[in-house]
Amino acid sequence: MRTFIRLLRYLKPYKWKLMVAVMAMVAFTILQSVSIMSLVPMVDVVFNGRDLAIPDDVRMPFRPEVQELVDYLNTVPRYPNMLNMIVLFVLICTFFKGLADYLHEVMLEYVGQGVVKDLRNHLYRHIQSLSMDYFDRQRTGELVSRINYDVSFVLEAVSGRFAKSLMDCIQLPAYAVIAICIQWQLALLTMIGLPFLLSPIGIVGRKVRRLTKRAQEKVADISSILFETISGIQVVKAFCMESYEGRRFKNENRTLFRVMVATVKKAAILSPLTEWGGMIVVGFLCYYGARLVIKGDLTVGLFVVFIGCMASMIKPLKNIGKLNVGFQKAMAAADRIFSLLDTRPTMCERPDAVEIGRMRSGIVFEGVSFDYHDAEAGVLRGIDLEVRVGEIVAIVGPSGSGKTSLVNLIPRFYDPTEGRVRIDGVDLRDATIASLRGQIGIVTQETILFNDTVRNNIAYGRLEAPFERIAAAAAMANAHDFISELRDGYDTVIGEKGEMLSGGERQRLAIARAVLKDPAILILDEATSALDTESERLVQDAIDRLMRGRTVFVIAHRLSTVTHADRIVVLEDGRIVQTGRHDELASRPGLYRKLYEMQFAG
Repeated sequence: MRTFIRLLRYLKPYKWKLMVAVMAMVAFTILQSVSIMSLVPMVDVVFNGRDLAIPDDVRMPFRPEVQELVDYLNTVPRYPNMLNMIVLFVLICTFFKGLADYLHEVMLEYVGQGVVKDLRNHLYRHIQSLSMDYFDRQRTGELVSRINYDVSFVLEAVSGRFAKSLMDCIQLPAYAVIAICIQWQLALLTMIGLPFLLSPIGIVGRKVRRLTKRAQEKVADISSILFETISGIQVVKAFCMESYEGRRFKNENRTLFRVMVATVKKAAILSPLTEWGGMIVVGFLCYYGARLVIKGDLTVGLFVVFIGCMASMIKPLKNIGKLNVGFQKAMAAADRIFSLLDTRPTMCERPDAVEIGRMRSGIVFEGVSFDYHDAEAGVLRGIDLEVRVGEIVAIVGPSGSGKTSLVNLIPRFYDPTEGRVRIDGVDLRDATIASLRGQIGIVTQETILFNDTVRNNIAYGRLEAPFERIAAAAAMANAHDFISELRDGYDTVIGEKGEMLSGGERQRLAIARAVLKDPAILILDEATSALDTESERLVQDAIDRLMRGRTVFVIAHRLSTVTHADRIVVLEDGRIVQTGRHDELASRPGLYRKLYEMQFAG
């Protein structure tokens, strides 16, 4: 119930359309009930030639007013006037019924699609707000499944399709009221059996909810496999693992198939159960009601309407089962969605955070230690480092020594578990995230580009920048010439991850993006390690221009690329073991000299 209440909050922006839809449903139900009641004069007056009469034992609201209407109808010639009146009345009711049906279905579909749109937007914004450590633990495919698959299930609980079944259920009490008015003892006796007809609905609904949750988990697993294998298709093919990945996908798909079939089996049993039970009730009514007609205690017209109402209750009873199945599926999906929305970022901006200006003095690491949640030992331990403004600092060391983890603390992708990082004396945890990251540029080995134009990829984060600045940034990054040769120049769409470009071209676009941002702090993480000689020369030339006048952190395995650094920091097992310039570190025993000799041996 708590999940459903939370879901209802998303209906607030659409309350007026929801009210129109509800009013249309009520109007439809009233018109449907009145249409059924027109059978009484049709059977008793037109067919049997009797006057209309309200039996004494019939209980109904507004009896005097209804009696006046009956007296008036008895004055109307039975044929053809009465027949014409009934046919015209039914046609008018049908027209307005159709109008109400159309209105409620369109309004509720609008509400349902609006709720899903808002829920997707909220979910996406929340995912964007989560800290980096969340994405370290979470599979990308599962997050995509939450936004697409789970949200689509919620639509079933708030859309016009769901409302179609809901309207049938709203008619249930209307039919019950008519039946009670005609023969209340018989109607109440019949309704005593309703709980026995409805009890399987709750049992099946709970099982469907559990199965739906499992199905959604399987869809998330399949989404993860698809994302991993499609994005890594080159590796799959290189290692001839198509058959293995095919079997892995087939196993997960088979499990999903079995869960979905089990869900349908549980849901499908409801319809024949309720119909069978309903027909038993109708059979009993036909037998008992016919005896009342034979005795003269009930007119044929009222009997027909009574049977019609009770028989019409079978469809709503069946739809209650469908309604509950759809509702339970939606609630299972909503549980997963809200569990994600309840996940709080581990790094939050403090309410009293201050905006820091462009860095003036430098960055200081004071007693910094850091570890990931699942790490057995600290990734960084006791780091003390001061970097002056305008200094180029190279960070080197064996794989796993903590180089990338160290620079990831600067844009506050993570917070230290001990110690603090300060810019111009301000602890990064006391600064606004926008003012901090706004002055940091990052170029990594894995260039991240988007399926958009060259212009928008360069201007990412600076979309308001004029074309002249974008072109100047591209020229500074040695990218303008190859961009001009593309089919549509700067308006060329480069495909997912920039697949239409070579590695060196992608890297130069990333550098152009950093140039346009004009950061005070520049982080280069293995920016040239995956390039051929010619591309590396062009990229390194662009990087050299980009570094001028900035505070730069360079991570590199190839020590030949950092010999020009103002200072080299050597990490081992998360600790700083050496610092100095290239010449002095290469001339004395230590880890740096060992690494250098290993790379340049022979």
